[in-house]
Amino acid sequence: MSNFEGSNRKIIGGTSMSSAVLWERIIERARASEFEIPTAPRVRKTPLWFRVSSKGNALFISQAKDNAPSSSLKMPRRITYDEFERIYHYYDLRLKGAAVSQEVLAKSVNTVYIYGLIADARSGH
Repeated sequence: MSNFEGSNRKIIGGTSMSSAVLWERIIERARASEFEIPTAPRVRKTPLWFRVSSKGNALFISQAKDNAPSSSLKMPRRITYDEFERIYHYYDLRLKGAAVSQEVLAKSVNTVYIYGLIADARSGH
């Protein structure tokens, strides 16, 4: 395993998937080519698209260029593995209906983008 051994683990399709493994999948995809994905709202709200790129070991989130409606970001946002891992376990709690939005927003201003990254990566992209 990587230097992220001992990270949060979730069962996905019968397979144990750590936050580190999912992060590596996402960052490798971004290193290969920028891509766009939608946010993953839990309520009946139109998802907003955003672009994902990488530099070093960080992801950068910016406005979508190829899909609409796009998130409205004035400057790219940086997401590190540490930030991703802080939010990772809240994703499943949120899917189960737990009210975690206030708590998780206090941990990261990028929560909506991290949720979108997790949803997209778990869907097999």
